[in-house]
Amino acid sequence: MKKLILSAFAIIPALAAQAQSPVDAMALSQTELRGSARFMSMGGAFTALGADLSVLGQNPAGIGMYRGSDIGLTLGIDINSDKAQYDGGSRSESNTLANINNAGYVGTYMLGDNNDYSISWGFSYNRLYRFNRTYMGNNIPMQSSVTNYFAGLTNGYSPNDLLDEAPNDPYNNWSQDAPDWMSVLLYNSGMINCETSIDDHGDLVLHDQYRGLWQWGGVDGLGNKVNPTSGFADFRITERGHADEYNISLGGSVMNLVYWGLGVGITDLDFTREYSYTEHSMERALIPAPTAGYELGDVKYANLYSRQHIWGTGANFKIGAIIKPINELRIGLAVHTPTYYSLSSSSYGDTRFFYSNGFSGEESTPYDDYSFQLNNPWKVMAGVAGVIGGRAIISVDYQYDAYGNMKLKYDDGNNMVANNDNIQRYYKGTNTVRAGLEYRITPQLSARLGCNFSSTASKSLIKDANTSAQQTSEISTAGQNPSFLAYNNTRYITAGLGYKVQGFYFDLAYVNKHSTAQFNAYTPFVDYDDAWAIAPTAKLTHNSSQIVASIGFRF
Repeated sequence: MKKLILSAFAIIPALAAQAQSPVDAMALSQTELRGSARFMSMGGAFTALGADLSVLGQNPAGIGMYRGSDIGLTLGIDINSDKAQYDGGSRSESNTLANINNAGYVGTYMLGDNNDYSISWGFSYNRLYRFNRTYMGNNIPMQSSVTNYFAGLTNGYSPNDLLDEAPNDPYNNWSQDAPDWMSVLLYNSGMINCETSIDDHGDLVLHDQYRGLWQWGGVDGLGNKVNPTSGFADFRITERGHADEYNISLGGSVMNLVYWGLGVGITDLDFTREYSYTEHSMERALIPAPTAGYELGDVKYANLYSRQHIWGTGANFKIGAIIKPINELRIGLAVHTPTYYSLSSSSYGDTRFFYSNGFSGEESTPYDDYSFQLNNPWKVMAGVAGVIGGRAIISVDYQYDAYGNMKLKYDDGNNMVANNDNIQRYYKGTNTVRAGLEYRITPQLSARLGCNFSSTASKSLIKDANTSAQQTSEISTAGQNPSFLAYNNTRYITAGLGYKVQGFYFDLAYVNKHSTAQFNAYTPFVDYDDAWAIAPTAKLTHNSSQIVASIGFRF
């Protein structure tokens, strides 16, 4: 145990790790516009177009449009910028990374006397999402404390059940009514404290009611006005990792009229998130007195840090069709099952604080290792594409992603009922519209434009959680990270060029992505005296520019 440098009465602990939360399910289910340069430069509007290596991950019927074989590779450079705007200032972070966006092969066999039928098969690699951002804020004026939130969750637990001192091991207590690891963590570091009293024999008595650092002010027992606690908060979140998909597809054509396709996707996910939240320069905070009870004092800093690593694999299935009633018109439809993930997680947390009266403390949890399952959203998409004058192509897609139907399960396959209920309360399906234009300037050179817009998956319950004075619901998080994001809309603007000669093709694309979200350091909550407590927040803006190049050969 990390020893508290405190009086004996104030050996104070913290809450326990849960499984995943709805917030985690959303973070792990994100995708973005990635694929071949031609696919990206037309906004990904290929549900009805086909004949591109990216369609193996979108509409597998698209491989039925091939009249020959294709092999290709796509590389990209991401230039990312993340900005956090908050009360009192803003911070920006940027980075540049290289990616392999897409690679694949399609083989085609023509059948029938007039080549009216075909069979195609193919495999491809496609990057689904790149977790790569850092956002931070400094000196945000506080209106409550995360310690008060966890103090409220700890009420009812005996201090003896929280104390991390041999022979007691609260981190290894797996009974149904065991305290949360966060209660154990914050109590043993002194960031939350139990109520105390002195009995008739002059002995110190510890009660099962707790207080955090924040006090709401008012009038003391002598009638003097007491101003509420004041202070500032800092946060820093770093995310790293990727979600990749390996597709195997089979498709074909019937009389050059109907095109069909089936596919299976094998996914690989690796995600690491670090969370650091510090409350500092706090005046008139509720800190433990040297003997018993509390006194108002200053807090130099109180820091909560956590690190979580999630990894694993999944599988999904895709089916699609394209109909070409006339040469100038194509209509496409595809359905994707959820990706059925089997995942592992490893996480830990630690705390450090320093009170102005000389008290200080620190504590860390052991690693929390467990496995779980995630079903991310099922999808349905439809598209229409038209050929104009043999030189121009216009394509428009619509896609629905059922984020409200995500499912979290224990390793044995049983549903996490409360989490899945909250997924439906927090999230809804998204609507995505994609549009692309290609114009053949010469037989060898083509120019392309595209756009892509997706609505938010966040319902008002989570979007307005920290801004509505009438809000009464707390947002469920898990582990040692109490923060959450409320997502807004996402849009892409794209452009590109393509050149082909003697079976070789070379495509370039530029893709600009813009999205925003609201960061909440912890959930709003009802504190003691029925005070509505809100957390530090920040508006996050993500802008990225991708420069993408594809090279391939058709034969």
